[in-house]
Amino acid sequence: MTRKYVVTHPSIKPFKIPEHTLLRIETGQSRIRTKPVLKALIELYGIDDPEQQERVMELWSKDRSNEDWTTAFRPVMSPSMTAFVGLEADAESINLYHPAIVHGLLQHEDYAKALYEAEQHVADTTNAFIRTHVELRAERKRRVLQRQPKPVYIRAILSEAALRARVGGENIMRKQWAELAMLSRLPHVSIQVLPLNSGGYRATHDFAVLNLRKPLRPMVQSDTAWGALSTSDKPAQIERFARAFSTMSSSALAPEETPEYLYKLRNEGVTP
Repeated sequence: MTRKYVVTHPSIKPFKIPEHTLLRIETGQSRIRTKPVLKALIELYGIDDPEQQERVMELWSKDRSNEDWTTAFRPVMSPSMTAFVGLEADAESINLYHPAIVHGLLQHEDYAKALYEAEQHVADTTNAFIRTHVELRAERKRRVLQRQPKPVYIRAILSEAALRARVGGENIMRKQWAELAMLSRLPHVSIQVLPLNSGGYRATHDFAVLNLRKPLRPMVQSDTAWGALSTSDKPAQIERFARAFSTMSSSALAPEETPEYLYKLRNEGVTP
């Protein structure tokens, strides 16, 4: 029998939220479409502070406005990915890690295009599909790194293997290294390289931790082996990924060493 959560917010008529509906909202499979539902959820979660309530409403309004630009990309995004993308540009900071390639938010457009083209035959995708995904990745990057009046603070750890692996030709790799060198000099971007010989812990999955402003909890996103997007805001999961990031950061090169490392890569050329 399906349980229902009865909500009696003073500004709306009492109504019932089915457990499966609440679960879909909490896991990012469904969006909060109306203000009455949001107000009801604020009551359900016990957010009593008026300032916190106002902050939640503000973030929801921003997320609604984000729907305008995500509309064109919705056919190629899962509901959970749509919700995550909508929150990216509202985060205070994002911690990123990728063991195999340059993370999407740091990619040059030519590099991103080469990645999709490399898997086109396996994934059986069209050129239109590739173009749409490259445009989506570029728009996400722009909204995060160029947010006004204050951009999102990015902390990124990239595996040395990710920086040395050939994606496209050498010209594309040189563009990508130059892009990373430029980004690493921005005051709101910190990029560390995790050397192959560091000997420390290295996660086998890519992940991103969004540190959102209170009362919203942090959220972690990771890609599964079959390309699906997994998200969670469970404290135990957030703590696990935070520890992984901190451990790898202590084994990685210091951020100020990144431009010199990339300059050396450019001189060495691309690994065959």
